[in-house]
Amino acid sequence: MSHNISNFKSQWENDEVRVNVPFSAAGVGTTIVLTSKFTGKMMMLDVGDGVLRDLLLFGSTDFVDEIDPIAISHGHFDHVGGLHSLLGFMQMLDRKNPLNILIPTDCKQAIGIIKNFRDNYGDSIPFKICNHEMVEGSGFDTDFFKVQSIEVEHYSLEKHSEVEILEPSLGYRVQIGQTLIAYTGDTRLCSGVETIVRDADLAIIEATRRETPSGPRVHLSINEAEDLGKLAKNYMLIHKIPEMPS
Repeated sequence: MSHNISNFKSQWENDEVRVNVPFSAAGVGTTIVLTSKFTGKMMMLDVGDGVLRDLLLFGSTDFVDEIDPIAISHGHFDHVGGLHSLLGFMQMLDRKNPLNILIPTDCKQAIGIIKNFRDNYGDSIPFKICNHEMVEGSGFDTDFFKVQSIEVEHYSLEKHSEVEILEPSLGYRVQIGQTLIAYTGDTRLCSGVETIVRDADLAIIEATRRETPSGPRVHLSINEAEDLGKLAKNYMLIHKIPEMPS
């Protein structure tokens, strides 16, 4: 049976990995951190606004050296808005190890942030930044994380056109030891998102909408996300729209 963990702040763990989502809200920011319990090495899935504050909640700056890689699902600000500040903090604290950043091919926002950071700081950056443009089925392995990217369908409301335009968008399957963590990124229902979550030990699924809307589909509804979660062993719902008390 799948177990649902639903909040702006969530955590899940087993003997091999700890998964922290210190914050995720649609239109605000998403921070997801995978930590290997054997090595202390960390991987990030998306780096939305406020990512530094989220990471500092762990009570340590060890993440400056331990994070690698960072995988970005798509270029919307609530998923990449904290990248520049994270790179700047790593520079300030004199990170030395190369940093790998995985991005969807043609994700102009992420590519632009990385280029801007390089252009502004140049030789004063003490670590190498390696950005890798990923497509359907791309793989990327470190000694601790084995990553596979899978295309999802994320409709772009910003691009006004009579022809439907999709953002360059990816979900990820990450292997840590024998544990498989799945992350959908932002998506509507599609074959790719089912492939991402199927049989995962934990599926992290966006559930932006309370109800399934009509018209162009941008995000999953809660009901759709819960049905997808049943394909995994465990799941958590993230990326809800913030609701303020009346």
